[in-house]
Amino acid sequence: MISLIGKRTILLVILMGILVFGCSTNRQPIHLLSKDNVPPSFKITDNTYWWNCSFQVVWPVDTEINWAMDLLIAHAVVSPVLVKHINNISYWRFHRRAARDDTGHQFSFLFYSTPEIASIIYSEIAKSNVLSEAYEANLIKKVLFDNLDQLILENVEDTSDRRWSASLQKNWPSFIMGTSSLWLGLIDDAMQDYPESYTDIHLLLEKYREVDGKITRTWRTEGQHALLHHLNAIFGYEPLLIRKALSF
Repeated sequence: MISLIGKRTILLVILMGILVFGCSTNRQPIHLLSKDNVPPSFKITDNTYWWNCSFQVVWPVDTEINWAMDLLIAHAVVSPVLVKHINNISYWRFHRRAARDDTGHQFSFLFYSTPEIASIIYSEIAKSNVLSEAYEANLIKKVLFDNLDQLILENVEDTSDRRWSASLQKNWPSFIMGTSSLWLGLIDDAMQDYPESYTDIHLLLEKYREVDGKITRTWRTEGQHALLHHLNAIFGYEPLLIRKALSF
């Protein structure tokens, strides 16, 4: 039989062991706790480069920008490939632009990975059935892939704006990847009631047009608090210098 004092001693030893283990676990460097979802300075990358896949959208003269095409490309063409290879991609993001110039309306998917993974991703995107139908329907003009033999953008900051400070350039990819993931998640949530099989690419595009309107309303009515307010809070509610007029 163990005495009351003996039981208390055993309990104390167990409790101290738990506390010591807990403290030692918490003291581990962040990069040992997780290889993902950490700042660039904690990630160790080897043979990793930025790759770009740009979709040039058909934009006839005297017509409105077909923003719904961006959603179709992101969700129906890129997302299945992205999800499949996400464990081999350190960073990724989307870029949307449209202007009456030589580039025109272009949606881009950028990702930071090895040349081998880039080759697989390019191949799978090129084989997308939705992409093929978009070509046939004259919705997409061309898709541009980087040359896999040209290993140029090696640093994580190489696709950031050169006008920013060096530290901001290096850490910005984490921010824009989160933003791109949020936007893609909103699309996916809104598409849950739509069947995976569809009869016509134009009907599919109309669904994405409906979803685009829904997400725009979310941005307009909830973006100030959910996004701008909380971004401001992270930086301690310090004043922000606005250099030019912005449409929020």
